[in-house]
Amino acid sequence: MKNLIKKLCNALMACVAMVIVKFSLLIAQANPTFLQSNLLSKRLFAYSLLNNFSNVIIGVLLILIGYQIKGNIKLIKKYVYIYVVNLLIFIGLFLWTRSFTIQNLYDAVLPITRNTYPIVLGAISALLIKDKLKNWFKKYRFPVILSGYAIVFALPSIFNKDIFGIGNGNNAITAFLLVTLGIVFSNVEVDKLHIDKKVITLMSISVMLNITLALSMPFISWRIRGDFSTAYRFNVLTSISVVAMSIVIFTVGQKLKTNIKISEYIGLLLLLVYSNNFIIEKIVNGSISLKVLLFKSCIVSIIVVVLGWLLSKIDKRNLTLEERLLLNDDKSINLWGRNLISYIITNVKKYRFNIMNIIFLYILAYVSFILMSPDFSAPHLGKDHTNIFFYTFFVRQHMLILNTMLFYLLYRFIYGIIGRFWISVILNYAVIAVAIVADAIKIHYRTEPILPAEVTMVSAYGDILSMVPQFILWITAIIIVILIGIIIYCERKLPQNKVKWRFRILGIVFAVLVYSSSTRINHEGSIVGDFLNSYGNLPTFENQEQGAQQNGALQQFLNNIDVTIMKKETDYSKKKVDKLARKYSKLANEINVTRDNNLSTQTIIFNLSESLANPNRLKEVELSHNPLSYIDSVKGNTTSGLMISSGLGGGTANMEYMTLTGLPVSNFSPTIATAYTQVVPESERTLTINEYFKKSTAIHPYNGSFYSRKAVYQKFGFQRFMYLGSKYKIKHKIKIGTNPYLSDETAYQNTLDVINNYKDGQFINLVTMQNHLPYSDYYDNSSDYQASGDMDDGEKYNISNYSAGLSYTDKAVQKFIEQIDKINKPITLVFYGDHLPGIYSNVDENSLEARETDYFIYSNKYARLHGAKNLKHVKYVSPIDFIALTAEQTNSKVSPYYALLTEIQKELPTIKVYAYNNGKKPVFVDKKGKTVKYEQLTKKQKQLYNDLKLVQYDLTTGNQYLYRTKFFEIG
Repeated sequence: MKNLIKKLCNALMACVAMVIVKFSLLIAQANPTFLQSNLLSKRLFAYSLLNNFSNVIIGVLLILIGYQIKGNIKLIKKYVYIYVVNLLIFIGLFLWTRSFTIQNLYDAVLPITRNTYPIVLGAISALLIKDKLKNWFKKYRFPVILSGYAIVFALPSIFNKDIFGIGNGNNAITAFLLVTLGIVFSNVEVDKLHIDKKVITLMSISVMLNITLALSMPFISWRIRGDFSTAYRFNVLTSISVVAMSIVIFTVGQKLKTNIKISEYIGLLLLLVYSNNFIIEKIVNGSISLKVLLFKSCIVSIIVVVLGWLLSKIDKRNLTLEERLLLNDDKSINLWGRNLISYIITNVKKYRFNIMNIIFLYILAYVSFILMSPDFSAPHLGKDHTNIFFYTFFVRQHMLILNTMLFYLLYRFIYGIIGRFWISVILNYAVIAVAIVADAIKIHYRTEPILPAEVTMVSAYGDILSMVPQFILWITAIIIVILIGIIIYCERKLPQNKVKWRFRILGIVFAVLVYSSSTRINHEGSIVGDFLNSYGNLPTFENQEQGAQQNGALQQFLNNIDVTIMKKETDYSKKKVDKLARKYSKLANEINVTRDNNLSTQTIIFNLSESLANPNRLKEVELSHNPLSYIDSVKGNTTSGLMISSGLGGGTANMEYMTLTGLPVSNFSPTIATAYTQVVPESERTLTINEYFKKSTAIHPYNGSFYSRKAVYQKFGFQRFMYLGSKYKIKHKIKIGTNPYLSDETAYQNTLDVINNYKDGQFINLVTMQNHLPYSDYYDNSSDYQASGDMDDGEKYNISNYSAGLSYTDKAVQKFIEQIDKINKPITLVFYGDHLPGIYSNVDENSLEARETDYFIYSNKYARLHGAKNLKHVKYVSPIDFIALTAEQTNSKVSPYYALLTEIQKELPTIKVYAYNNGKKPVFVDKKGKTVKYEQLTKKQKQLYNDLKLVQYDLTTGNQYLYRTKFFEIG
């Protein structure tokens, strides 16, 4: 019974000691008010004493470890277990707090090089050579050894200088010294040591001195320095007073035969918590209440005890790890080290091709970063001299490692299916290389990498290949043949052992789980999203090129899989939407009083002219002749100006979406790359201008599969979609020179056929193709448009060829306008370029001039005789303004929705539709081309913008309440 009571008392003392240590650490991390202020208080003195005692407890623990724990080679196994537990703790704390830094992760994975829990390392290092140390210490008398320790710890304490490099004690050297002190005590029978009055007096003085220093130093520091900078000078593990008190407590405990047995794992886990700042930081997690911190200290102590007990059980039963680590009691540390090196060398030779595969995947990952910057710079850092090579390797190394792991998982997936090493490896390289090259090409022309929405356009792959120069296809074919030859050779000459089925299946499952987790990356509160945010993933959706440079092409691709269309509007409700519908119904009635025509009786043509933007307008470019002289003359006599595009070098479908719906893509989440493929399929219904006409036709003299146009136009309600290969044939096929695309003249001739084949009003959406890249020497008149400026010959060549193409567009437009002027029914042409071509190296992609394209709205003679009118010059418009401008020019009545768009066009500065920001803090352009921020808008303008955003949210993300009202009806 006495023994049981003694064991319970010992256990209770150990638990209280653990709670004291944890409580002190948590208070220090929480840094409550009484520690921050320069005021003396009871809590401050109490904390100082608590802090001191916690260090004394750790000192006693380290001495006990050296005194009690047997030293042998199997302690390496215990360190491995502590390593694994620390990793699991890291994962658990992340799941609890949902945050960490990349430095925290490095600390968990590389604890020795990162000095993560040095006290554990120091303690185990001393125990590994315990037998040698015991024999060495036997050569010297016990008082002499203690005197040496006294000097080591006393001198830094007295002079406040770190003479021996032991710092504040949270390091491997201090732990090593205190554990070896325990080893020194194990050489003598402590319970039989003669302790006379002098020793008792010395021990009493040590204890009293330590307590006195702990209580008086805050006052002394405050009185002398005016702060508490030296208040805890002696409350460290290396303080002579702390070490002396630790020795006293240890000695008294042994003399009293308390027989406190320290569980190896509980002791090591306590040291782990004591020395690992990340654990303490996450346990605190913002708490400053002392009661909460005390409660957490108790919980952590219980967890330490339970984990220690579990590890001791596992250690006894699991001998596999000992075999793997070549651990044997009979081996010395030197012999084990030599055997381990030999074992590693043998396995490196055995698995050399697997290791080489990982190295090569790392190189490919590095290349995937490098090629995302066409000029090998890192402009997003704001330092022109910084290159992408340096930036990737030294700044984004963690993302480089992540991409390497993703590439490796792709290999494991392929290998799991095929089961042959060389075929899987080379096929993986080929897939990765093709993807990197494709990304690099798109970055070059479009300043953005390949996005998931584009990969889904499977039916367009054949047409994409048709745009690739023939020599590249031939090179690709030759490379494929060479790769097949390499595979055959390697499989025959360098066969590799096959992996068991269960490991192959495990590889497939793990790869699928990791890649499929990307569907949750952008969900708020998702584990994978929080992990990647903490890891350092920077999607930068508003600048996809920058995102690819920061994260690598593959990770940026995965970032764009999980799409959020719009952030939820906080004030969204049916009541709010109904109120908005009534508000603009009144406005529509006011507008319609002054208008006589109906849209449905007009023939409206929205003509998107591929890549049309006059190079003469760019300050970086000078042309010998104006390629758009006729269009400029038309612009001088009708509604015209400059349209602000959301794209540069691409983004055609987004311009179509905005012109047809009146909804700006800048209000969408930056994860939306293409509204046609990401927004339209998710909406039950999408209202477009063509729905106001009995007949509507879409014309595109090229393939109809790009941007899922066939499905989109059908959902938009177009009765016909004319494209190459459709049942509604493209006629009058004309090509200019060697240009592979059908000419704009072809587009206009087919449009005329549609106009003439229907006598009433109709809507036509015409998307041309003639001026699509590449810009080779297709035309005989390229020399008429010589380009000059600060650019290389290759760029001048592209601009000249592009300008020659524009000149043919200019002639085609002139002919078309002359033809519609002869038709006796009201026809209005809305002509606009969708974006600048991606051929200008000196144009800042974020500048306004990089987004300005030409537009005009022309009504034919018959329309002008029947109410159509030219509006005064509207210099800047966004694509969403065309509906309102068309209705006004044709003197047509409007729906409440179009009344809203009309008011926006008149009262609100032009929206910069390329400034994606979730609709938050939108950016505008005034009539002079100057940027206007949301904060600078008037109250009325802000309300207009917010009304539009609410409408857009309801139609694309919300419950589509507006379709249950008369918001879209023209009265």
